[in-house]
Amino acid sequence: MRAMPFTDPQGVPASTYRLQLRKEFSFESARQVVPYLHGLGVTHCYCSPILMSAPGSTHGYDVNDYHRIDAELGGRAAFDDFARTLRDHGMGIVLDFVPNHMGIHGSSNRWWQDVLECGPNSPHADFFDVDWNEPDPTARARVLVPVLDDQYGIVLEAGRLTIGYEDGAFSIRYADLRFPVSPATYAILLAGAADEPAASETGRVKLRDLAEAFRSLPLSRGADEPIGRRPRNELKAQLAAAYDADEGIRHAIAAHLDGVNGSPGKPHSHDRLDAILNEQSYRLAHWKTGAHEVNYRRFFAIDTLIGLRMENPNVFRETHRLISGLMREDAISGLRIDHIDGLRNPLEYLERVQTLALKEGAAATRPFYVVVEKILAGHEELDPAWPAYGTTGYEFIRDLAGLFVARASESRFDTIYRDFTGETASLEDVIYVNKRLVLDEMFANAVVQLANLLANLVTGDRRWRDLTRYELTVAVREIMAALRVYRIYRRMNAECRPEDAREIEAACERAIRRNPRQDPQPFRFVRDVLIGRYPPPSATSEYRQSFWRWVLTWQQYTGAVMAKAVEDTAFYVYNRLIALNEVGGDPAAFGGTPAEFHAACRRRREIMPHTLVATSTHDTKLGEDARARLYVLSEIADEWADWIAEWRSLNARHKSTVDGRSAPDANEEYRFYQTLLACWPVPPFEPDDPFRERLREHLRKATNEAKRNTHWLHPNEKWLAACDRFSDAVLTPDRSADFLASFAPQALRVAHLGMINSLAQLVLKITTPGVPDFYQGSELWTLTLVDPDNRHLVDWAPLESMAESLGERPWRELLRDWRSGAVKLRTMAELLRFRRAHAALFQLGEYVPIEPAGRFLDRVVAFRRQHERAAIITVVPRLTATLGCPPLGLVWEDTTIDLPEARGAWRDILTGAEFPAGGAAPVSELFRELPFAVLFGSA
Repeated sequence: MRAMPFTDPQGVPASTYRLQLRKEFSFESARQVVPYLHGLGVTHCYCSPILMSAPGSTHGYDVNDYHRIDAELGGRAAFDDFARTLRDHGMGIVLDFVPNHMGIHGSSNRWWQDVLECGPNSPHADFFDVDWNEPDPTARARVLVPVLDDQYGIVLEAGRLTIGYEDGAFSIRYADLRFPVSPATYAILLAGAADEPAASETGRVKLRDLAEAFRSLPLSRGADEPIGRRPRNELKAQLAAAYDADEGIRHAIAAHLDGVNGSPGKPHSHDRLDAILNEQSYRLAHWKTGAHEVNYRRFFAIDTLIGLRMENPNVFRETHRLISGLMREDAISGLRIDHIDGLRNPLEYLERVQTLALKEGAAATRPFYVVVEKILAGHEELDPAWPAYGTTGYEFIRDLAGLFVARASESRFDTIYRDFTGETASLEDVIYVNKRLVLDEMFANAVVQLANLLANLVTGDRRWRDLTRYELTVAVREIMAALRVYRIYRRMNAECRPEDAREIEAACERAIRRNPRQDPQPFRFVRDVLIGRYPPPSATSEYRQSFWRWVLTWQQYTGAVMAKAVEDTAFYVYNRLIALNEVGGDPAAFGGTPAEFHAACRRRREIMPHTLVATSTHDTKLGEDARARLYVLSEIADEWADWIAEWRSLNARHKSTVDGRSAPDANEEYRFYQTLLACWPVPPFEPDDPFRERLREHLRKATNEAKRNTHWLHPNEKWLAACDRFSDAVLTPDRSADFLASFAPQALRVAHLGMINSLAQLVLKITTPGVPDFYQGSELWTLTLVDPDNRHLVDWAPLESMAESLGERPWRELLRDWRSGAVKLRTMAELLRFRRAHAALFQLGEYVPIEPAGRFLDRVVAFRRQHERAAIITVVPRLTATLGCPPLGLVWEDTTIDLPEARGAWRDILTGAEFPAGGAAPVSELFRELPFAVLFGSA
């Protein structure tokens, strides 16, 4: 059970609304929509990262400077104005914070530039998770920088790598990128310039003096940081002054650099530049080299996002200096911690975060509101030791899928999918294959380094020293591939948690079964290291510590492997019903029961009552209403089978033959039709150029992510072009009139049925335990696809205008006008305003399932929330495709809900209708005006 302070609702948001900040939607833009959000009933703006990120960033996760608020968003002054406006409306800020990694593309990350300049001797070298150990002990320690568009030698000899000078600094130039050079290189270049005929005698003296000064900079750090930024900058300032003052120095430096840079077409003329580049603390390389040889921990497999050593107290202090000030000043009310699984010690990190909010000399009265981005497997729960209120809510999407997908149709869907695509592999097999693919293509160097380190550690134990590096590499890789959770959470000098031990035991056994030709002994040895059975208690403390550190490193990689293999690969391969292929989802779990949904809600209230519950985020693969539509297919499986058979026949002429195969292939085509149904605009619609572009780009992304017929690293342009032609042709009326005539009516029907699911999931999100989180723009139908489609700019004016006029329109009219989305917007606003006014009821209220009765009892979900005397009853439909759309009135026949005794009648919060307490309420009456009901009463 979680400690009591994390169940206390003080300081907990009643609701959150995600704002994606960027240059085009700054703090000032956000400030202007605050009155609208307050009118919706939102209590907290949940903002994307605000710290200085890479220029032009559209997301903020590529932080370049933790000490400054992003100038492109308006800087600190604009942030303060935004925060002040929120406070004036009684609202707060939950801030997205990125502790795992920094952006290193370009030259705006000063810490990283310092590391490139000075290598392991930089005062910031231990900020980043870089392996400075070269396999060849005679080689210099260098960090790989995979940015070149071709092989290094080809780029060099084409004259596309040069050394330039500007404002007292030399740099390596490649396209628009600039890389610093070491102090030793300054010495070489300045000494060479001093020998140029263009230099005057005084200029030569000055250049040689500067060369000697750079050469004399100590090569190692000391207590006074002699190789720190200040002495280097002072020398660079002297160089700049000399350059500006002496024309001869200018000509001498220019002439020397011309000679060093060489001439295209003359390979040996680049030898001096090659020698200089080889003396740097970094190695410029072809961008594809990073897949196998990168020697730093990345965010997933993105070379331009480097892992931070957040376990280092200095790193924590420097990265949280600004944020801690905002916390203590009450400028922010909460934090969302990005990618908690990338940290070496999440528990220690969260404990440190909780100390940041303490004012000078003050005792902690309550924990700061912190939630973590953490994907939980279906059987997994957040570590109760973590001082956090919960997660960002992906698991709620999985709960909803269980409720709105018809479990009885699973075998029929299996047959449909197999017959159309020829795909027969289970999800487990698809995930394993793609984990192996990702490990080999994106994390090969990490696996080899882990195995080599383990082999080196065990050489001192005669019982195990004969385990080969190859055997250990296989074992490390295969247990990673077999792990079914994102990571385990071993901690230094602590026993392995039982749940972690179970996961490792199971992963080891699965790995052994999948590798029957391999000796199982290395697998079991790695298992014992991970669990902590090895080294034995008799081993020295130093020996045991070394293995603990190895485990901590191993478990930092498994989350990234899982994310790339599952979310970014398998979810584009296993396309049985793509509404289930969601972040935090389980495509193998085809539907559930109301009882399972109730159990999940009760458990959430027990252990994470203030966790976020989300339906759309900046990371979801499909918008919430796009998924709600696709759930409908599970109810009309036979019709779905007929539709896709017809559509395949009509569109066969639009396919191309690429290397003897039809493109797109059947699996890609099957996914494409689901995607079209998911995002098809609801009014009468004819595809236009922007829509065709969206679908073309999405099909490209899905095909590349699947990594079957093409790949981001090795694009098959012929295949991608064929997919482009198919998508465009299918969505061009004068080329596919027959298909569109068949498709459009079915798309409208699915959208209409999906609307019922959308409203039901909205009501559940606001009334079940947890903090409802809304993504920007999702108050209307959210039919977005995966990013970047779901990160588009929101047009706020129509939303504000619609919100102002909603109260004047009857519910029946809004339901008839469902295409506009006004019924969703009003439902959201009225329930959120009610929730804000009765926060304690939702934050503390017990959760009691209500069993329906009657013919359609399995099509209704009902529960009661009660705190002290206040109570609500929520009733929503499910699986209603055969009951009419909308499923109102007498279609429910004898189905009833028992209403508990109350002081007076139960009143519908939205319609105002009243129902007698202490009796059976017909669902036909509850759903007379709207296909859901939220009743309020006093016990």
